Amino acid sequence: MARFGFGQEMRQAQRQEMLLVPRMLQAIEILALPTTDLDVYLRQAAEENAALALHEAALGVDLSTPKPRERVRSKDATERHSAMLENQPARARSVAEQVDEELATLDLEPAELAWLRFLVSCLDADGFLTPTDDELLALAVERGLAGGRDELARALARLQGLEPRGIGARNATEALLLQLDPHDPDYRDLARLVEDFLGELAKNKLPAVAKAMGLSVDALRELVQRLSELSLHPAADLDSECAPPIVPDVLVRPGENGFEIALDDSRAATVTLDESVRELARDKELDRKLREHLKGQVERARWIVDAVAQRRATLLRVATAVFDHQRGFLEHGPGHLVPLKMTDVAAEIGLHVSTISRAVAGKYVETPWGIEPLRHFFQAASGHDPETARDDLRETVRGIFAAEDPKRPLSDDDVVESLAKRGLEVARRTVTKYRQELGIPSSYRRRRHE
Repeated sequence: MARFGFGQEMRQAQRQEMLLVPRMLQAIEILALPTTDLDVYLRQAAEENAALALHEAALGVDLSTPKPRERVRSKDATERHSAMLENQPARARSVAEQVDEELATLDLEPAELAWLRFLVSCLDADGFLTPTDDELLALAVERGLAGGRDELARALARLQGLEPRGIGARNATEALLLQLDPHDPDYRDLARLVEDFLGELAKNKLPAVAKAMGLSVDALRELVQRLSELSLHPAADLDSECAPPIVPDVLVRPGENGFEIALDDSRAATVTLDESVRELARDKELDRKLREHLKGQVERARWIVDAVAQRRATLLRVATAVFDHQRGFLEHGPGHLVPLKMTDVAAEIGLHVSTISRAVAGKYVETPWGIEPLRHFFQAASGHDPETARDDLRETVRGIFAAEDPKRPLSDDDVVESLAKRGLEVARRTVTKYRQELGIPSSYRRRRHE
């Protein structure tokens, strides 16, 4: 009997563990989701689980799954479905899809339109047409297009005349040339710069290029400025990706007793258990299999409701701990962050560091100084100064470079000396790393020539 009891306990423990694992994984997944992704997750969960009722705060519409024993009018269902679709971000459109819309406005013969659409389908994400003519012709044969090189040439010329200019170029140089206006008085000089001197311009060898072209440095600088207005990526002006707006998860605002920290519930979906489904799961008059099925849905729905509540509590605890440390930023703004590690916050509030990492992943916070990623407020110490945050030091480096004399640009060693005068001991390689992260060229490329 004792052995039987032990085995029974083992089986019960294993069953509880098997139930606990998916529940824990679900809680971890929900914790790591930002608000916009959480809304999508909850909608899908409500569609799959009749026991989960979803309420969309932003629209004031109940998007819950229709309840059993309740006949829903088709008009109401359509309105709920339309509201859900309207609240979804627009699907990202490819470059080919957007250029193809422009083709619809052109008056072309069917054969030419077919070739043009074929070329559009071959564009890459930057708007370049990278296959060779031979490769395009072979692919056209596979697609069943009639014609050869002449048809390809006409379609290519038509494609390269579409907006934005540069679409259909084979490389960045050709894209720049396609963006130039042949009627421009400076067209010849601009084209020559693109074709012959891009390498020298990249190295800031303006005097040598000016001499080779018979121009003054000032005249050359004006031409270079015009070239800088062109795009190396022809499709950059297309709306190739519709990103949803940033939705802050946490709000930090001045209050009567300092700063108040709260979660932004105005645009977040909420979930509850559907009481009618829970009652049906207890109804012994129902078929046993159906009742067991409903009980499973109720249990899974309860997991999700609990996980969402736990996510809220954890996020609020983490945010409160973070801004207890970053009060200087709240009071004085950028430049006043202090170093802060996730391990320190984890120890303070009694959570594992991996939980802290998941809680801040993809989350944004609205502060008096703007919206920032919550992860931004975890800063490593910079250089040899444990009191200075890495991002603040990088901004200091940016400011030093911004204030330099363009005729005598600062070297990285000069910036190290300037930082030392401010009491910041920083290695030269650190300054170089920050300069590169900020997209600031080296000193010889920044030099302004007389």
